[in-house]
Amino acid sequence: MPKFLSVLFIAVSLFMTTIFAQISLHQESSVVPQQVDGSMALLYDQTAGGNTNGYASQDFEAANDPFDCQAADDFVVPSPGWTVDQVVVSGQYSLSGPAVGFNVFFYSNNAGLPGTQVYSALSQSFTYDGVSVFTITLANPAVLTPGNYWVSVQCRMDFTPAGQWYWNQVNGAFGSVAAWQNPGGGFGTACSSWGNIQTCIGAIGTDMYFALYGLIVPVELTSFTATANENEVVLNWSTATETNNQGFEIQRSIDGEFITIAFMQGHGTTTEIQNYTYTDRNVNVGSYSYRLKQIDFGGTFEYSDVVEVDVTGPAVFALDQNYPNPFNPSTMIAFRLAVDSKVSLKVFDVLGQEVASLVNSNLAVGAHSVDFDASSINSGVYLYRIEATGIDGTNFVDVKKMILTK
Repeated sequence: MPKFLSVLFIAVSLFMTTIFAQISLHQESSVVPQQVDGSMALLYDQTAGGNTNGYASQDFEAANDPFDCQAADDFVVPSPGWTVDQVVVSGQYSLSGPAVGFNVFFYSNNAGLPGTQVYSALSQSFTYDGVSVFTITLANPAVLTPGNYWVSVQCRMDFTPAGQWYWNQVNGAFGSVAAWQNPGGGFGTACSSWGNIQTCIGAIGTDMYFALYGLIVPVELTSFTATANENEVVLNWSTATETNNQGFEIQRSIDGEFITIAFMQGHGTTTEIQNYTYTDRNVNVGSYSYRLKQIDFGGTFEYSDVVEVDVTGPAVFALDQNYPNPFNPSTMIAFRLAVDSKVSLKVFDVLGQEVASLVNSNLAVGAHSVDFDASSINSGVYLYRIEATGIDGTNFVDVKKMILTK
């Protein structure tokens, strides 16, 4: 049982010095991690050849916080990405344990060492086979996009009377050498921040023993944009790959609460680029947020990032030509308001007699449209007239001609 750095623990009692000095334990075994939930897939396996040399990776009670330490090792997430639900490690207690739970962290890669923390889960539940295999279940799965990552597993366990917990290494080399840190300096090592485990504590092996279970992210979303066009918002998004993709719920928010406004069918499973477009019509002036809820056929779902867009009002007042024209028996009349206005829109015959009042109300700035049903009047030429009085005092009047043919 190799011992390291025992002469440096002057600040603690001789008993604690002897125990905490045991940064590593030695064990030989060939344990194979077992999948707990049959719905999960084995995403990454770094267990071949058995394990040896356990190294401390522990979150102690408050009284011994300076001895809190972490081991970590790297792995690669391929396209289209993973949703990690379980982390399986081989480890051992110096005394009887047991662990209260496990902290699990994922970090981005920074020049061969853990970089920015991208996920953390504290005091996660686990199962123990009674020998050396700990299966840690994440209450909230870690969603990892393609790239290089590091995983750190930290046992939560009081020093007295439980002892220490050691994460076993694996007989083999996978990627970068494992990393270790002791931010509180309780072990008196050179690695108060992440460093090579062999340099930090003279580790004999190179990599940690672990496996990751979960699901392959069903859809790799490569872009998602929103563009305003007067009273419309056009959403465009693309996927590089799709796996078991049922489709997308399109969700909109104007005050922080998202509601589903549409659903667009996905392409199932494909490795070809897919492009999607949806137009949100008749949107009033204001600021909007949109997101996608991607749903697979098994019910699993993921949310996209949120995109924001501002719908602004037209710079001028305008009355458009009705469409269609000539018409029978109905047509649509569109107009735009530069500011909030009191609006009157009426239809007259060529003699100037009013035949219909289509709008007589206060309307918000932006684009508007109204349908005119002429089923009850005769064929002929008619005029439609708009009069708008803006809240800023501006007045707008315009008249256009339309033809009813029956």
